[in-house]
Amino acid sequence: MILPLIAISFIAFVSAETPNDKLKSCCSTIKGGDKDCIDRFCDFNAISQTNILNYLSTCSDKGPTVGRMWDCASLRHDHSKCCEAKGVEGKCLEYCAAQDGVPTNYLDYLFCTESFNEIRDCFHEHLDKNAAFSHSH
Repeated sequence: MILPLIAISFIAFVSAETPNDKLKSCCSTIKGGDKDCIDRFCDFNAISQTNILNYLSTCSDKGPTVGRMWDCASLRHDHSKCCEAKGVEGKCLEYCAAQDGVPTNYLDYLFCTESFNEIRDCFHEHLDKNAAFSHSH
């Protein structure tokens, strides 16, 4: 009787998607996105405050790529409380309030790169507990 229970528990554990799996799954559904940008940057481990400007300069002009990848990472959820708890302040909280999508005037937010890892970590933590975003809506 215990063996089937252990097997079911093991299967549930193995099939559980990580936040990164969910992010990549969502990015694979982006229509009109730039494949190279998605392949290079749609990964929580591939993007950080040290290369966010490279990502934006490389991918911003590639159709809906940046905005749709942001939706995948943020789930269009308001992460403001998490961000505040991690020390994100002021205008940078607009990136945390992701329910309306990513702010597109990136140059106004260059100083926010120093808070990017905290924002990314809030997205990661939320995605750990929620289903992936779907672009099919």
